[in-house]
Amino acid sequence: MKFKTILFSLSIVLVASLWAAPAKIIGFYPYWVQYSQFTPNDVRYNLLTDINYVGISPTEDGNIAFTDPSDEVNFESLAKLSKENKVNLIIVIGGYDTEEAFKSIATEDANLSNFTQNIQSWIEKYSLAGVELDWQGLDEENKENFQKIVETLLESKKSTTLSLTTYPMDGVEVYDPDLLNKVDYITAFIKDQMSEEESVLKANTGAKDVSKGLQLLTDLGVSSSKIVPIVPLYAKTFMGAKGLGTAHQGRGSGNEGYIPYKDLMDRVFKDDSYKVTFDENSKSEVAVGPTESIVFVGIPTMKAIASQLKDRFAGIAVYDLSQDHTQPLVSLLVTTGLVFYPEKDYKPKKK
Repeated sequence: MKFKTILFSLSIVLVASLWAAPAKIIGFYPYWVQYSQFTPNDVRYNLLTDINYVGISPTEDGNIAFTDPSDEVNFESLAKLSKENKVNLIIVIGGYDTEEAFKSIATEDANLSNFTQNIQSWIEKYSLAGVELDWQGLDEENKENFQKIVETLLESKKSTTLSLTTYPMDGVEVYDPDLLNKVDYITAFIKDQMSEEESVLKANTGAKDVSKGLQLLTDLGVSSSKIVPIVPLYAKTFMGAKGLGTAHQGRGSGNEGYIPYKDLMDRVFKDDSYKVTFDENSKSEVAVGPTESIVFVGIPTMKAIASQLKDRFAGIAVYDLSQDHTQPLVSLLVTTGLVFYPEKDYKPKKK
């Protein structure tokens, strides 16, 4: 009996240690932020465990290259600063309009071998912590091709991580749960819920939307300890709406109806004609102004999302780093950190 008790106790300790793995706080760094004058020097590395650089594009013969070659200098700086600050740097390979390249890589052994070798070369050259594969628009026809690439990368993987970007709300049936459970972790893009096609205003991404997206993956059989949801930091604007559940007249202010969270916060602080409220039903924010309403993820929403993830899921990711506010009191990254790592000091350093 004593021996059995000892074994049982050891198993409890082992399970507890697995769950005690540090939660990931991932910030996406897209190449296009260079055009808004956001640079690697602007990243608050102390608030992150990982940075996902977007993007690296595959070619049909298995080569990989910067999606925008003009960002190579920034990437080199990002790699240097990430290493100095002990933050994991991950390259995201794939993204928009790369489906044909992935298909060619999967169906030709020589291309797949070249792809694997090129990835390893990049890992060594930039001291990368890992690679994330982003096959957007994955369908049933290419399910086996996707699996072949992932299995090959797993076989060749050394000490670095392999993760996958998933889109559960676009159709979770294209994913094999056994395959997803083999990689180190997956990021789950939580699809925008509000668009011009909707007749009335609703939350774009609320805490309940995140729960629904994650439930699709866990119901499929994916371990929650493998999943990191991606939460957008952009707000969406709609003309004529007077709050959630009211009709709108299409996109409002901003860049085609999009506003970075940091710009929205500066706006509502300076313009008291906007009334900001937290909707308990969707667990999301809405800012109602004289001519438009704005749906977004604010501090209460981010706190609600992070709280439901802590101790069960692998962490949280934000998209993207350039859109967060730098003031700690309104920073969504700081809000996230206070939930996952409350023992840390988030006060700004004195100059």
